[in-house]
This record gives sequence, structure tokens and C-alpha cells, in this order.
Amino acid sequence: MIRRIIYMLKLIVVLTLILFFSACRTFEYSGDYPELFTIAVNSILGTQGGFAGRQYVQPELRVLDEDIHGRVLFMYSEDNDVSPVSFLIMQKVEGDYVYFYPHYNFFSDIISYIRRSPNDDKITTLKQLNSWNQELSDTSEFVRVRIVRQPEPGPIADETLVEAFRSVFLGSTLRSNQIMAYSPFLRADSYGRSIYLIFGPQWEYVDDEYVRSFVYVAILFQPDHSFDIDNGTLLITDLFNYQTDLRLFMEANGWDTPFYP
Repeated sequence: MIRRIIYMLKLIVVLTLILFFSACRTFEYSGDYPELFTIAVNSILGTQGGFAGRQYVQPELRVLDEDIHGRVLFMYSEDNDVSPVSFLIMQKVEGDYVYFYPHYNFFSDIISYIRRSPNDDKITTLKQLNSWNQELSDTSEFVRVRIVRQPEPGPIADETLVEAFRSVFLGSTLRSNQIMAYSPFLRADSYGRSIYLIFGPQWEYVDDEYVRSFVYVAILFQPDHSFDIDNGTLLITDLFNYQTDLRLFMEANGWDTPFYP
């Protein structure tokens, strides 16, 4: 009888875990702007669609302005330490795809985060960088991604992500069934390179006690899914302003260029 009770308790735990991870993988954005949601999760490091604690919640997304050619300025916010409140610009929608400028199609800063409203000077700069009210340029300048209501899982297997995670965070015991929450996928290039953000704890001895903080690292996999810890990692030191660092990191790893293994 006791053995049967223990078996049933174990079964309940297993089923609960299966339901939890299944629910995480099937999260869907239910709002009115899937094209804008798609831009946010393909632009901002660490976005998971609205992850909070142990469950997904809908992100906050508001349209703020539109220019004469259909570009859209919008705000996106989710429970995310990296760029928790951001302001982005979409260039256009065409069929099942959305288009945006790479790297500088958004900004996030601490004042905007506190006030949850944009800095006017930064909005002006953002519009200038994104050709606001100008004729649409050649689409070859844009990033083109398929419109989704679920964040893409990325091409790298969980086991490979765990290996990369453990090589960055030495001593980590993170397992394959946990990696999903600690390695949100950003996007892939035309040749199969992919970028993820991984984050893990760091302990520092401050005022006679150990204080835990989190370290955020962008990692880049080549099209053959190989990972070079020396060249394929970027420590994110400013969680609100990393666009240029990320651009240079991607360029140094051959982003959007032919791959010759």
C-alpha cells in the first residue's frame, strides 16, 4: 500500500513537470499585434514573450505612432532584466513577414523603464535612425522574419545549449529540462548562425556577506552548431544599452556572410 502511494506521488510530480514545461513551450501571444510582437522577440535580448517567475504572462504592447508610409512606433514590455521596457519601430508588413532595421530599431533606458513613457529626444533619434516619414528603402537593408505568436525555440538542441552554458558558468549543474528558461533565443541569420542570451548566478563577497547577482552573456553558434567560448561570447554589462556591442560581436563572428567550415 505504501509503495503504491509513493508511486502515485512520483507520478503526480512527473505529470506536473510535463504539464509545466509543455505549457511554457506552447505559450502564445494573444494580443492584436503579432507583427509587432514578432519584432520585439527578434530584436531584444532575453525576451521570452512574457515570462514571469514560473509562468508566462502576456507582455504589454502599445502602438504609439505611425508615419505616412506605414512604419509603426510601439512600446514593448515584459518581465525581463534586459531592456524590460523598450520602444521599437517596424518598417513594414508584407504577407506573412515583418521587416525592421537591424541593431538600432529600438532603445531602452532606465528613465523610460521607471516612467514607462519614452524619452522625447531618444524617440526623435530612433525615428531618424529608422527613416521615419521617408520613402521605404530597399528591403535588403531590413531583417525579415516570419510573423509568429510564439517565440521561436531556435535551432540548437537543449543538450548543446547545456554544454555551452556549463562552459560559461563553470560548476553549473543545470540540466536539459531547465535550460529553456535560462537561454532565450534571439534570432538566426540567413546561413544558420544563431544567437541566444544565457544568464546565471554570480556570488560576490560584499560587506562581510555573499551577495548573489546575475551575469548575462550573449552566445553565438555557427551554422554547424559549433560554439567557440573565446570568440562566441559577449558579456552584457549594460542591460539597457548594448546594441553597438552586439552588432560588433555579430560582425566579428561573420553574421549574414557565407559559412566555410
